[in-house]
Amino acid sequence: MRNISAAKRTVSFLVCLPLALFLLAPRAPADESPKSSPQPRIEFPEITFDFGSVYQNEEVTHVFTFRNAGNAPLKIESVKSTCGCTAALSEAKEIAPGAASSVKVTFRSGSYRDRVTKHVTVDSNDPTQPRVTLTMVGVVKVEVEVKPGGVYLGSSVKVGEKVERAVEITPVDVKSFKITGVTSDNPNVQVSKPQPLGDNRSGYRLTITVGPLDKPGRVNARLTVHTDLLHSREIGIPVYGKIVAGDSPERARPQ
Repeated sequence: MRNISAAKRTVSFLVCLPLALFLLAPRAPADESPKSSPQPRIEFPEITFDFGSVYQNEEVTHVFTFRNAGNAPLKIESVKSTCGCTAALSEAKEIAPGAASSVKVTFRSGSYRDRVTKHVTVDSNDPTQPRVTLTMVGVVKVEVEVKPGGVYLGSSVKVGEKVERAVEITPVDVKSFKITGVTSDNPNVQVSKPQPLGDNRSGYRLTITVGPLDKPGRVNARLTVHTDLLHSREIGIPVYGKIVAGDSPERARPQ
């Protein structure tokens, strides 16, 4: 019986020995696994800039800096802006690992008003973040208001017909102002001398006269109102419409 028990213990030992050797064998460190291929990584410290407030027809510029935090060259594929903004990459389109560059964004307030949000998209070869959206936010203040903001003559003004339209310019963020002159870039579009609104109202009324014109076609003009305002020295007013051929007397006569 002793010999049988000893034999069983020997067999058990021989069976368990390989398993024990496998479990006790040294394992390869985790950092010895195959490394991933080098990749670029775009990194912006800030992606939103609040410019506070500006007046209409002013510009505000901000520079967004970024760096290549990866270990492969970063390639900027495109920089695109929404209406009212321009954006430009300040350096080369390829940025080496660890190097930095920037995107210069300029917002033109034009005729915008109140709260505005404008975006610029930066596309690159960063595999984890191929597109970054930069944002410019702020408030556009208004010194004076122009009503209507553009003068539409209509699409059926007849040849030989004279058309008049009125525009009112009133103060918003100022108590009063003066118009020092008004010019037109189209000799067929004339503007009267600015007249005070009266009735205890501050501001001016402009009377715009077009025609009579002797042939059909489109009318496009820009009026420039010159003022003594601090921020709105010049106010642009577009004038547009269409002149069409009129009926001759014979055709216009009832049958």
